[in-house]
Amino acid sequence: MTQQIIQETKWPRVAIIILNWNGWKDTIECLESLLRIDYPNCHIIVVDNGSSDDSIEKIKSWARGEIPVESSFFEFDPSIKPVLIIEHDQSTIESANLLNPKKNSIESLNSRSLVLLRMKKNMGFAGGSNIGIIFALRDPTVKYIWLLNNDTVVPAQALTLLVNESIKNPAVGILSPKICYYSRPDCIWFAGGKLGYLRVAGYNLGIDTLDSPKYDGLKLCTFITGCAMLIKRELVEAIGLLDPLYFLYYEDVDFSWRAINEGWDLGTYLDSVIYHKVSSSTSKGPRWLQTYYISRNRPYLAAKYYSLFQWMAFNSFWILSRSAKFFVWMMNGRFDLIRATIKGYLDYRKGHMGMICE
Repeated sequence: MTQQIIQETKWPRVAIIILNWNGWKDTIECLESLLRIDYPNCHIIVVDNGSSDDSIEKIKSWARGEIPVESSFFEFDPSIKPVLIIEHDQSTIESANLLNPKKNSIESLNSRSLVLLRMKKNMGFAGGSNIGIIFALRDPTVKYIWLLNNDTVVPAQALTLLVNESIKNPAVGILSPKICYYSRPDCIWFAGGKLGYLRVAGYNLGIDTLDSPKYDGLKLCTFITGCAMLIKRELVEAIGLLDPLYFLYYEDVDFSWRAINEGWDLGTYLDSVIYHKVSSSTSKGPRWLQTYYISRNRPYLAAKYYSLFQWMAFNSFWILSRSAKFFVWMMNGRFDLIRATIKGYLDYRKGHMGMICE
């Protein structure tokens, strides 16, 4: 049945979009795993978000076969190099001629080809991902976007299984694989998600439980993590791009919420699995910075989707929960987290969104 569905649809084209920010080691391991996938009609777009760690040159060196990749999930094979790289900087990405599919078709690219888009500065997860999505959808043959964290490893059949399941479920606009820990492949990090409407957050189901047969098949849910979203083209055309004002955190919650509000189903196909290092990008920053974005973005998210009564209930919960956290942080001398929380909330009230203005 699986092969029949694929043949009938002639392998719908998938653009795999990976965001890199000062993480070339993770990125090349992810790319190395993607060279081994069995899905034949896809290409890879790496958006470098203004890295300062020589990521561009490292990725190009890897593509030439000059940097071996060590991984617990596969043996390094130098024979699959070189990888064709088509490179563009931000000024040429924004050129209408470049993005005209009739003049610059990417139909001939495959999973051994790589489009490298170089941003001048860090545009955040949503901003960088949006650049990749816009670039990909200029090609009318692209039917799916797969947003994939750079700190993941993808087994050979993962994408094929996802696309098959998506084809069988036309109402499912966003589909995720099951995601297990890179360091503990038998332990689940994401097996579906749910929106917490009171706390205004997305929650991973099955987190920190051992994988088992009960985590198989399709599971409909209300939240999909941005780690590995397979998104139908029709959904992006219907609801738009990720909201870049978040910069970091909650853009996937927002996108899930918006999709549901527009009548789409969300799902996790648990027979498809990838492995995730978890927070390789966000752990590079100090904890106060994470606290700032969370404290600013959650009220912003609530204000977008809540009624006045719901907003008042959220504010009451927010004040009580922050008061409890402030007490704990004071006892532990974490006054930086208190300041970050206050600044985050005040910046939301002032409309200061996007990258933090220190």
